[in-house]
Amino acid sequence: MSLSTTQAAKELGVSARQVRRSAVSGRMVATKYGASHVFSQRQVQAVERTAYRGRNWTKTTQQAALDLLSTGKTTELTGTERSRLKHRIRGAAVGALAGQILRDRVSLRRAAGDEIKSHLASVLTSELGLSAGGGLGVLVAQDASREARKARLGLDDSGDIAVIEGDEVHRRVLEALALYMYGDARESSAAAGWIAAAQDAV
Repeated sequence: MSLSTTQAAKELGVSARQVRRSAVSGRMVATKYGASHVFSQRQVQAVERTAYRGRNWTKTTQQAALDLLSTGKTTELTGTERSRLKHRIRGAAVGALAGQILRDRVSLRRAAGDEIKSHLASVLTSELGLSAGGGLGVLVAQDASREARKARLGLDDSGDIAVIEGDEVHRRVLEALALYMYGDARESSAAAGWIAAAQDAV
């Protein structure tokens, strides 16, 4: 389902002008028809779930946060900076964490068929108690765009595959963040619990 700028603004509880600004800046993914923007329901939902205030994290901070959530340690930051980041991670809302870490590293695609999508099922599916074969598929790779092309995944703002730039060591965390951000209500809720446990373990 597609939403107009006014409809997206109403759903997000902001002005149409703010939505237009977000589309122009790239914070919200939109399709432009003439002077109008059209938003997919999935993109609006992702923005709603990951709204946060404050400065965007640097690439180094994003990497360090992924390291800490995945392995409990990082070499990206020094002692005091690492300690501060651990505190921020533990105190962050799940949505803010997803928004900070996935910013500029995720896009939605659509699989050409069910067979391709079945190969991209999340490794967390059974751990989260989700059914296999349905819901959001996830592709994590260092050169995610190239891998998406190889898998014949078409760009689609409302797609059912989250394509994420990242390392294999961070796969589970990245998948959980993507399921929280783009998944249906059940996937998002299950992923939120998994992420909260990972935050507590930092």
